[in-house]
Amino acid sequence: MPSLVDFHIHIDYYKNYREMYDYFNRNKTYALFVTNLPEIFEKCKREFPDNKYVKIGLGYNPQLAKTHQFNMRLFDKWLPHTKYIGEVGLDYSKEFIATKTEQQRAFQYICKRAGETNKIMSIHSRMAEKDTLEILIENRVKFAVFHWYSGSKSLLKEIIRNGYYLSVNYSMLTSIKGLNIIKAVPLDKLLIETDAPFGKSDIKGKSYNLPVIYKEFEEKLQIKNFSSIVLSNLKRLLIEQKQYGLRNDFK
Repeated sequence: MPSLVDFHIHIDYYKNYREMYDYFNRNKTYALFVTNLPEIFEKCKREFPDNKYVKIGLGYNPQLAKTHQFNMRLFDKWLPHTKYIGEVGLDYSKEFIATKTEQQRAFQYICKRAGETNKIMSIHSRMAEKDTLEILIENRVKFAVFHWYSGSKSLLKEIIRNGYYLSVNYSMLTSIKGLNIIKAVPLDKLLIETDAPFGKSDIKGKSYNLPVIYKEFEEKLQIKNFSSIVLSNLKRLLIEQKQYGLRNDFK
C-alpha cells in the first residue's frame, strides 16, 4: 500500500503531540503540520526534529487576528526554513469579520512573500473565497492548496483554472454540500487532509484513523487506488514547485 497523505493537521493541538508526531514517521505517512502563528512555528521547529514525513508550515491563522497581531519580523526570520506556509488566509464568518482589515493586511504580506519565495500554501478561506483567490493571483502565488473549501462551484472552477489544489476531509465527505464540492474537483487536483483534531478523524474507536478515512473516500467516490492518486498528486505538486524555482533561478 502506498504512503498516505494528510495535508493539513494541527499536531500541536493534541495532548499526546509527541506521540502523534512520531506516528507519521513510524507509519511512513506524509503530513503537513500547520501552525497558527509564527511564534508557534518557532517553538515547533525547536521542539520537533526534522524528518522525511512531517513538514511544518509557517502560519498565521486569520481567526487569531483579534488576539494576536501578525509578527512580520518573526515570519520573515523563519520563512527561509520551510517550503510550506500554513495555515493562513481569510475568514469573513460572523465570529471573525470584525478583523477583516487586519486579516487582509497580514494575508497580503504573506502572499507577497510566498510569491517571491516560491512557497506552497495551505489556505483558509471561509466565507472569503473570492478575496482570498484575488489576493493569491495579485501576488503571483503559484502553489496554493485550499483547505476545507466551502465556497461556490463557480469560484471553485476559477481556483482550478489558476492551477491551485484542494485538500478535502472526512467531514466534507459526510455532508451533502461537502461531497458535491469533492466531486467537482478534478482528481489530479485533490489532496486529503483531516484538519485534526478539529475535523473528524476519530473513527471506529481510534482517535486518528487515516486508513479508514481513505477507505471511506474510495467507497463513496467509487475510485480504486485512491491513496496512489493522492500521493501522485502530492509528488506532482512538489515537482512543479521545484521546477518552477529552478526556472526562476536561471532567468
